[in-house]
Amino acid sequence: MLAKRIISAVVGVILLICIVISDKIVINIGVAAISMIALYELFSAVKCEKNLPLMGISWLGAIVISFSNFIRQELIMILIYGYILLLFLFYLIFHSTIRFSRIAINFFALIYIPYFLSHIIFTRGLNNGNVLVWLIFLGAWTTDTFAFFVGTFVGKRKLWPEVSPKKTIEGAIGGIMGCGLSFLLYGYLLHIWGNYNINYANLFILGLLCSFIAQIGDLSASIIKRQYHIKDFGKIMPGHGGVLDRFDSIIFVAPLVYYFTACFNVIF
Repeated sequence: MLAKRIISAVVGVILLICIVISDKIVINIGVAAISMIALYELFSAVKCEKNLPLMGISWLGAIVISFSNFIRQELIMILIYGYILLLFLFYLIFHSTIRFSRIAINFFALIYIPYFLSHIIFTRGLNNGNVLVWLIFLGAWTTDTFAFFVGTFVGKRKLWPEVSPKKTIEGAIGGIMGCGLSFLLYGYLLHIWGNYNINYANLFILGLLCSFIAQIGDLSASIIKRQYHIKDFGKIMPGHGGVLDRFDSIIFVAPLVYYFTACFNVIF
């Protein structure tokens, strides 16, 4: 089991690196593919995956959102308007078999997954986006790593047992501090090796915020799984579960990194 986890993790990291350092179009394709798989996993969890036309509408929306950086900004609101109209047209035609809750889940899922994930693309397009984009993954992964080890060795008080029984307050604090320090280290290495100017105060604040938001993302995915009585969203990554299991924190962190780095100087 451990060997499977390590192998799938290594393969996943290699694929991620290849996608993120590639041309923009490759990142768009990667985000679209991840979004479509994650949407299927979410719909499967809430028992909505059997309606193929509705699934197709969601996949179409995910593709459009993933390539929204190629679309003129004034057209985006028109596309959102058209998407909502399409959903309600579908609802009218199949109202005898489709409940409004499924239409609502469909729209929510489109915001939750492809729209949030598309901020990876937006961050990559910023000035120094080639180094800023890694803060998204660093924020999610270091939080998970530090929270796990601190929680394992010194964790005593449960954080939120009815949502995630294994998580502890000590682990959560360890994840936040570890993430903040890892951001400082990342900035220092960029300064030494890449001659970047670093605003360490802003970078540290971003690290703390990323960790807090990452844990909200993780807990949010946990409560969905708990309410629908599933262990993992999928099995595409042996030993790790599904795409949504691995990207639950990244989904929440990506918008934060984009908006923070777009508004405040972090790396310049």
